[in-house]
Amino acid sequence: MKKYACWAVAALALAACSSDDSSNPGSGGGAGADGGAGTGGMAGTSGSGGSAGTGGSAGTGGAAGTGGSAGAATGHIRIDPAYPHSFVYDGGARYFPMGDTAYELLGESDAAIHQFLDSRAAHSFNLVRIGAIAPGFWPFGGTPASPDFGTVDEAKMQKLDATFDYAKSVGVNIELIVWLYDAEGGNGMWGNTAQENQWVDTLVGRYKDRTNLFMWTVTNEFERYPTAAYSYEESDVDWAKSVAARIHGIDPIHAIGAHPSVWISEFPPHGSFHSYKGTAQHLPQVVWPLWEQSAISVLNVQNNQGVQPGYWNNGVTYESTDWQGSTYPVTWTSEGWDMEGPGMEDSVAEDWSHGKPVINTEFGYQFEAGASGFGVTTKQLHSPASVRRKAWKITTAGGYFCMGFAHTAVQFDATNIETWRPAQLETLYDFFTQNTQYWKMAPHLELVDDESSLLALPGEEYVAYFPRGGTRDVTLEAGSYTAAWLNPATGDLLAADMVTSTGGKASFACPASGDWVLHLKKTP
Repeated sequence: MKKYACWAVAALALAACSSDDSSNPGSGGGAGADGGAGTGGMAGTSGSGGSAGTGGSAGTGGAAGTGGSAGAATGHIRIDPAYPHSFVYDGGARYFPMGDTAYELLGESDAAIHQFLDSRAAHSFNLVRIGAIAPGFWPFGGTPASPDFGTVDEAKMQKLDATFDYAKSVGVNIELIVWLYDAEGGNGMWGNTAQENQWVDTLVGRYKDRTNLFMWTVTNEFERYPTAAYSYEESDVDWAKSVAARIHGIDPIHAIGAHPSVWISEFPPHGSFHSYKGTAQHLPQVVWPLWEQSAISVLNVQNNQGVQPGYWNNGVTYESTDWQGSTYPVTWTSEGWDMEGPGMEDSVAEDWSHGKPVINTEFGYQFEAGASGFGVTTKQLHSPASVRRKAWKITTAGGYFCMGFAHTAVQFDATNIETWRPAQLETLYDFFTQNTQYWKMAPHLELVDDESSLLALPGEEYVAYFPRGGTRDVTLEAGSYTAAWLNPATGDLLAADMVTSTGGKASFACPASGDWVLHLKKTP
């Protein structure tokens, strides 16, 4: 991971100071104080509302600004009461979650678990989603086919203890999923309230004091309760709420979520959706109606497109769609689905507006070499470019994300732990944590066109994402702003002219084709 030491401005000329290479720190590193200081600005001026020009390359990895936060990455991670869409350590350091998914991690050898966690921590991934019950990891008596849920296997629990310990030593936090949704995920106890409560009490009581526990997730795809079938009922939501309340009663510190599936799908006739207590799902798909006035404190989202979810046809199939006057093509390629994710930013922004952090924990898995078998069975594999576009849409609409890579997300292949390409997501992480005050910002989609997204503290800082490049307008508060262009595919940073606005729309021409990120920050 490349750390950018400083940006300096002198006599209206940009000077890029030295950069140094450093790996992700050891103990507490990946979950440490998010980003170092780095102040800077851009040379030149432009007239009010004018186009900001582009200059030479200023290096790679981030844009001008000051990132990070004072304080230490110690104690528990909590939702920040001052900025309730973000997370902070007890010690004061901010936490920007960037996660990976390994549902079956606990079923692997200690060596494979350590290799996986080391690999993720070395590339800025500071969170991993794992099942507390999973194939190869049965923490009860009996077997999944003939379970004894009244007996807890202490040896298995000690393995989970050790996984928490090792993850903490390399700076990785854990989202612990109480149940997966099949027999090997513990659904045999579903419908037996006493057994469910016993497992919740055992698991939460044991791990509630873990400082690298980031979040409890009631279950993956809660709508599959209690039969494991993909069928939504309002009672599924009520059950998830009751489990969340029980978790919160034991552990009032940590965040709680519930991962959806069928709720976010539409079904024939086109545009028909489920509803909950009189509130219907709609376009763009959202989850907030499910979790109002509940112990669910994080809006945990599964959303592949935002306005046109996939449907099952020998695997997940996606189609081109129109949204807000634009057409969004979808293509199945040799590297999985290539798409832009229409409406994802609208989904996140609407959920965000209901006062809770938003984390998209499943928006398609990244294709990697040798992953053809995975692709045939689910076809949720996406090209790295698709993953990049979606990740930037999510974050510039105020959300966070957890990824999944082909060889380790669903079916864990210990021989391919290192077969993954995280560089484009590292660029995103470094940008936000080293160069912005993201926690003070909010989605402001109304200040850009319908094909773009914007995270901003108007008048102070703007991060605009232009998935289609071109010349785009951003509505600014009056003032002078430093400016920089980030190429999210390569990590290259281009200096731009300073922008001086009297208020209103300012036009910005992207430096080249493809997607671009524009970073504006008010001058001192």
